[in-house]
Amino acid sequence: MNSLFTCLAGPMSFVLLLFAEHAMAKEPVCGRVLCGGRGVPGVVVTDGERFTQTDSHGAYRLVCGENAMHVYISVPAGYTVPVAESVPMFWIRVDTLAVREGIDFTLLREPDKGRRHRFVAMGDPQVRNRRELSQLDSLLAALKRTVAQLPASSEIPVLVAGDIVFNRPKMHLPSKKSFAVLGRPVFYAIGNHDHGPIRDSETPANEEPATRRFREHYGPTYYSFNRGRVHYIVLDNIRFRGGKRDAYDIGFGEEQLAWVERDLSYVPKKRAVVVLVHAPLQSRQFPDPEHYGDSSALLALLDGYARVQIISGHTHCNSVATPSRRVTEHTVGAACGGFWEGPVCLDGTPLGYKLFEVRGRRFRWRYVAAAAPERLFSVYPPDTSRCGASRPASELLVNVWDWDPQWRVEYSEDGGRTFRPMKRCGYDDPRALDPVACEYFGTAGSPRIAARPWIKARVTDHLFRCTPRSKRVTIRVVSRFGETRTQQVDL
Repeated sequence: MNSLFTCLAGPMSFVLLLFAEHAMAKEPVCGRVLCGGRGVPGVVVTDGERFTQTDSHGAYRLVCGENAMHVYISVPAGYTVPVAESVPMFWIRVDTLAVREGIDFTLLREPDKGRRHRFVAMGDPQVRNRRELSQLDSLLAALKRTVAQLPASSEIPVLVAGDIVFNRPKMHLPSKKSFAVLGRPVFYAIGNHDHGPIRDSETPANEEPATRRFREHYGPTYYSFNRGRVHYIVLDNIRFRGGKRDAYDIGFGEEQLAWVERDLSYVPKKRAVVVLVHAPLQSRQFPDPEHYGDSSALLALLDGYARVQIISGHTHCNSVATPSRRVTEHTVGAACGGFWEGPVCLDGTPLGYKLFEVRGRRFRWRYVAAAAPERLFSVYPPDTSRCGASRPASELLVNVWDWDPQWRVEYSEDGGRTFRPMKRCGYDDPRALDPVACEYFGTAGSPRIAARPWIKARVTDHLFRCTPRSKRVTIRVVSRFGETRTQQVDL
């Protein structure tokens, strides 16, 4: 009898456990959004699929989807949130909750409501080990010095455009601690090398996928927040397929696009929008829309907003695309440059970050080279090593890192009395390679890094050339915002 009861009780206990877990999944998550102990009304709450808003007392109630890992808020304008090891805590894990009531969020008041604010954008840190992390620390120290020189009118967050690590999930924790030195919130997008595969000896073979590890460290892979008159959206546009070649496609998928549509339903069209993703949504180098999957569907959802700034990384090059008057995409040079193998990105852009200033719905920006914060370009006199680029030895080259069509790049041979425009090299010119990038990384068919021969200098369309006849040349570069830099070159 006892044996029979035991046999029956085992399966029955399992069924009851499944029932309890199913009931917990259907049980709503309830709590409040508080600031100084008082409820904040109208705050958007989501689980990545479903939405609600807090009531007049700051209370919310949300029945989560079966696969929900987080419940999180879209931080309203005029507020910030506490930060833990650089990560803004606008999210709470719900898949591990024993109780689903009293799940509260804390907001902190932002004194000036963020109507005039700044933020920093950074491309792929992509660290593999402690050596590379120490190099990242040096870059972050330079960023900290840059931010310290700015007016302390409001908090200055950092937006990182994915590939936080290079297939090494164990590096997420030390990476977060490195970013924490900045003393400000860091909003992270997920990149293809954060999705997987896992490649480190400390990870068991049965470890959960790398994507889940990312979400455990940084929260949801798509979310939003607000500052002043700007709505910020962070998205995942890597559809990782895996395999021996770590295959992936660029795109968002129906579920994420549906979430964006619902998220934007709470945002008036008169607002500006900043979108942070990993892979570019468009570029001058690869204009074919097929290259970008369903990115056009996202752009359609953004149509009609006052201004749209898209921030991406992924290419390890720096570029600015302006497909329309209201939309600008900034593909920010990688923090790691050429995968921590040299002081520049694959297009010759120095290691650095991009600083944005926002006034209402208007944006200004400037790429900041960590080692030379005031510079906007590099100059290569004639006879500079071309490293297989086969350029004429008589050419003077200027690499204007953050160029777009509203910039002017000129040279003078009469002491600056008259200036002429320099000729821009296009993506169709296979010789449009930065000499320093060539020196460190080599070129296609002639790599410089034996252990990583796939790293090579890449063609850029922000390289300018002229063939001077005098022994002294003055270079003048004027940004789209009127910022002017000159440099005299003796030949």
